[in-house]
Order: sequence, then C-alpha cells, then structure tokens
Amino acid sequence: MNPSPRPAQPRPAHTRPADTMGPGQPSGRTVAVDVSDPDLDADVRAVLAALALDSGPRGGALADVVVTDRSDVGGGVGEARVVRVAAEGGGGDDDEVIQLPSGTSDLVGVLMTPVAAQSGRLVAVVGAVGGCGASTLAAALAVRASALGRALLVETDPRGTGIDLVLGAESEPGLRVEDVRAELGGPDPDALWEAVPFVGSGCRVLARSRGRRSVVLSASGSPSPAAAGVLAPDGALGAALAHRAAGGLVVCDAGGVAGDAPLLVRADLVVVVTRADLQGAVAAGRTAGGLRRPALVVRTQRGDPLHAADVADSAGIAAYRELPEVRAVRHLAGSGDLGRALGRGRGGRVRRIAAIADALLAEVRPDER
Repeated sequence: MNPSPRPAQPRPAHTRPADTMGPGQPSGRTVAVDVSDPDLDADVRAVLAALALDSGPRGGALADVVVTDRSDVGGGVGEARVVRVAAEGGGGDDDEVIQLPSGTSDLVGVLMTPVAAQSGRLVAVVGAVGGCGASTLAAALAVRASALGRALLVETDPRGTGIDLVLGAESEPGLRVEDVRAELGGPDPDALWEAVPFVGSGCRVLARSRGRRSVVLSASGSPSPAAAGVLAPDGALGAALAHRAAGGLVVCDAGGVAGDAPLLVRADLVVVVTRADLQGAVAAGRTAGGLRRPALVVRTQRGDPLHAADVADSAGIAAYRELPEVRAVRHLAGSGDLGRALGRGRGGRVRRIAAIADALLAEVRPDER
C-alpha cells in the first residue's frame, strides 16, 4: 500500500467533542502519611479511607497534606499543610497536635479544609515514542512562555541527557537536577531561580548533568556540605512544584513516563508528542490513558503512513495539532541555537513550532497566574 501524501502546510488545531472525564481521574487531594506508630498509622488511614482521600507513604509523590507523628517535619514550599498527630495522651500540652482516636473529628475537619490553590502553571511534555521531538517542543514552550513571566524548564525524565544542550546552555554555570535535594516541599523557589543556568530573559533551565555533582540545594536555599560526594535523590519534581507554587510557569521534559506518574497527575496540561505511524498511534493511546483531556502533537513528515487525524482517532484524544518536520528546527536544536531563534519571534524557520507552543500555552491560561 502506497503511503498517503502529506500536505505542504500544517493543519490548524482540530477539535472533536471532548470526553468529560478520562478513566482513573485522581482526586484533587493527596495525603502523605508519615506515622511511625502502627496503631496510630491505622487510625489515620481509616480516616482517609472514610473521606475517600488518596493516601500514600512519605517519599512518594509530593502531597498537598502530610500527616505525621514526627516533630522534625516542617511545612515546605511545595506542600500546603503539615498535620501532627499523636496517640491518646501522647501529645503533651501542644494544642496543635491531634490526639487519636478522641480527636478524630478534629482530624476530619483539618483534612476537609480547602488547600490553597497553586498560583502558577505546570506543563508536562511526554514523548509517546523515542525521537519524536518532545524535548525540542518542551524547550520551545519554555522559551515562548518566558515573555509572560518566570518560565523554568525542568528535565524530569530520569533518562535525560541534558535538555540544556538544546538551548545552548550546557556551559552556563548553575545547578543541575542532581544538585537539588528531593525533600519535603522542594527547594526555595527564589534560591532555585537564581542558581539554575540562564537561557534568556525570563527563562532558565534545570537539566540533568552528564556527571555526578557534589553540592545539593536544601529547602532553605543553602548548600549542604554534608552531602558532598553523595549523589542526591532526584529533586526534579520538587523543584517543578516549588516553582509553580511561587507563581511561575514550569515546563517539564518528562520523557516517556506512564499516565499515572505523579508529575502527570499534578500537571495543568499534559502534551503527548508522537509520530504519524502505527507505533506512534498505539503509544500515544497508551500514554494518554487515565489523563483528562491531554493535548496531542503529531510530528509528521513526507511519506508518513498515517495522517495526524488517524493518530488522534486511534489514541482517543479529542484535540490534536500537527507539526511538520522542519529540518531547520532540528538543526537549531542540535546546535543549541533554538532558544535564540525562538526568542526573536515567530518569523522565519521556527514559525511553526513557535505557533504551536503559543497555542498550547494559551490552553493553560498563564495570564491568570
């Protein structure tokens, strides 16, 4: 069968009636439980189950609320509230410690109190298949978003090799992902912003290093000498959430993560990038499973066996955008000049990817930040 011819110009965004809710849509509140007393832990989890709240252990996804019996846990930038609990008679005279089981109603009241909404936006870019240009699109989104305020590009893909290469910032001094400690609340957003490599006006990048580093940034924004020579836990997610909580716009180069990953669950917009072939269509559908109304970008080139519309139909995604392969963009990304080209506007060789980036950013309404 002969391949379908490709149109010379990109099609505009196409929209079909969107599903009101995808399968597996998570609740709006996640509670992390860090309780050492087994009986107390059981009491806490029983309350969470009764309230139909998602629960998990500490050290998993950053949560909106942390329930703990430890005294050394403090609220951080990325978390709205820390709730301290103790077994009956174990809280002393501290009125802020909820004693269980007699204080069950107090715990319920605290957990049901609305958590302050995040003021920024987080866009996650996922590559359904390798080599589809997801990192290039993520870089374009961050550069285009910088005109609206602080835009931070974070490489959350654990297999990433340094998205700073795409923007020509690999030689810029500053922190990389391995330097940021993964701890309660993530790093201080202002300290993080000042410490990561500069890309352009309003845009900075937190990429993965191509070698181990020895200094980590703590929640207070100060280096931690105790961690010298030790590879810090991955702090990419904490850094992204901290920047968003401070009102910034975050673009995450997420690689090929699963649809139920903590990053995608918390993202304001998930952009799935794929190719116009059968493998790309199947992979896009698998990646989008469980996500609520993801955006689809189909990279096309002459000779593709499928049209972008066929890929969207197969993946079950309501809206899609078609981005034709442009050799000039690939060359600019490979040489590290993409950021400078995008910063000059939407004319010339980058106009197509710039237009799609602008349209995707409009979907998260950054003007409301």
